[in-house]
Amino acid sequence: MKKRSIPLVLVLSFVTCGIYSLFWMCQTRTEFALKSGQQNINPGLELFLSILCFPYFYYWIYRFSRDIVVYQTAHNLPVKDNSVLNLFLTIFGLGLVAELLIQEQLNEIADC
Repeated sequence: MKKRSIPLVLVLSFVTCGIYSLFWMCQTRTEFALKSGQQNINPGLELFLSILCFPYFYYWIYRFSRDIVVYQTAHNLPVKDNSVLNLFLTIFGLGLVAELLIQEQLNEIADC
C-alpha cells in the first residue's frame, strides 16, 4: 500500500475540483483490498455507486473506516475507530476531512 502525503491529497482535491478525490477513492480501496486480502471489495462498483447515488458515499466512508478497524484488530495494531466521526463529517459536508482521516490511518498501516 502506498503512503500518500495528506497535504498533497488536500491540495490535489481542491485543484482538480474533486476529481482527484474520485481517483483517490478508487485507488486506495484497491490497494487496501490487496493488502487486506478481502475478496468482497469492488472499488470500481463502489465508485460508480457513489457517483450514481450520492448517499452511497456516506455508506462507503463508514464501511471503509470499519474495514480499517477490522484490519487493525486482525493484525494487532493500535485500533483507532473513526467510522462514526467520518460518517458525521461527511453528512455535514466535510467528506474531504473524512478522506484525510482515512488516509492518515492508511499511512499508519502501510508500514506494517
